[in-house]
Order: sequence, then C-alpha cells, then structure tokens
Amino acid sequence: MRSVRMLVAAALVAAAAPAFAQGKATDSAKDDQGATADPAQQRAIDESYRGRCEAKVPRELCSCVIAVADSQIGDPTERQIFYDFMMGDVEKAKAARGAFAPEKNMRFNLALQKADVMLGDQCDKLKPKAPEAPEGQSPAAPSGR
Repeated sequence: MRSVRMLVAAALVAAAAPAFAQGKATDSAKDDQGATADPAQQRAIDESYRGRCEAKVPRELCSCVIAVADSQIGDPTERQIFYDFMMGDVEKAKAARGAFAPEKNMRFNLALQKADVMLGDQCDKLKPKAPEAPEGQSPAAPSGR
C-alpha cells in the first residue's frame, strides 16, 4: 500500500513538472523580453541598425551582428542598446541602460556577454582588414619611441 502511494505521488510529480516548467519558461521569456516583443518593432530596429552599419562596414558583418542579436537579445529596448554599443554610441547606450531595474540589468549583462562571445566566434572574421602601407613605406611608428 505504501509503495502504491509513492508511485502515485511520483507519477503526479512527473506529470506536473513539464507543465510547471513550461509556465516558468514562459514567465522567464516574458521577463527577458518585456511584456511582448513586437516583431515589427524589432525589424524596424534591425533595419535602422543595418542602414547605419552598412554605411561603415561590409553587409556581411552587419548581418552577422543582427543574427547574434536575434539569438541573444529579444527585448527591443535591449536590442537598441546593443546596437548603440556596436555603433560606438556608448553614452547613449549607457544612459538607456541606466533606466533598467537591477535584475533586468543583470540579465541583460549576461546576454551581452554571450553575444560578445558569439561576435568573436562568428563575426570577427568578417571585419575588414586594415589597409597595408604601400610598398617602400613602413607603417607609421608609434609616437614616443
């Protein structure tokens, strides 16, 4: 009798675990991406970044950065901050990030760390090479030596 109760209890726990985990995952996704991530808003942010980016570097590099953002940063506000950092608008990005609650800032920091690793693994190889000095000229020597 006792073993039957334990089996029933184990079956109930096993049956409830996926439903509980699904609910927690949904809540976590909402927390990470705000109330709801609007795909149209994300596309607009991506396209704005793409326009600014492609004016400076190759299209492939910009597409790689957007792919990293797609995989790591779902919240439109966080995505805009990520792109501001990428474009060198550090003060603007820091100001926007300063409005985050500490918990959101911590989650965003983790996403930025993951994105940074992915950028190094996937996108650095797409960066344009620095132009080489013409033949007969040496590259500029560092000052003070």
